[in-house]
Amino acid sequence: MPVYTITLTKKAQKQLDKLSDNIADPILESILALANNPRT
Repeated sequence: MPVYTITLTKKAQKQLDKLSDNIADPILESILALANNPRT
């Protein structure tokens, strides 16, 4: 299965940066997991 590249817009990255780590980390993990399985 191919691995996809995930790219965040600057606006999305800024929004994640504003969040505390305990909130942003699980969101970022979920986003990055889409590279391996984009249909979930």
